[in-house]
Amino acid sequence: MGANQSAVYARNEANELFTPQKSGQVLTFHSSSKWRSHFQSSRQTNKLMVIHFTAAWCGPCRTMEPVIRDFAAKYVGVEFIQIDVDELEAVAREYAVQALPAFILIKKGKTVDKVAGAEKAALQNKIEKCMFYF
Repeated sequence: MGANQSAVYARNEANELFTPQKSGQVLTFHSSSKWRSHFQSSRQTNKLMVIHFTAAWCGPCRTMEPVIRDFAAKYVGVEFIQIDVDELEAVAREYAVQALPAFILIKKGKTVDKVAGAEKAALQNKIEKCMFYF
């Protein structure tokens, strides 16, 4: 998104503003303030959020990118977020990210599970478990 373009917003049933997410889309944040705003608004929903912590120099992270896009297309009720640890270091520290790739699963603002490493099957199992049980 260019600097001169503005975000497109819509309203949900509760008349709250949000950025529409297409099926299969992975949201990427490059600003701590935009991340915090999005996170605060997501706390009001029961939607599972999967945060993929990544870095441009991380080979296993790049390997997981198409997996995450596939999961985003498959699990349309789940919100997938990508955060580069070099861009948003404070956010990575907040979630105690120590290895990459790291996946934090959040529901109603609380961490419900984690996966460290390029573990596709483990991540898929945890997504399916957390979608319904938390």
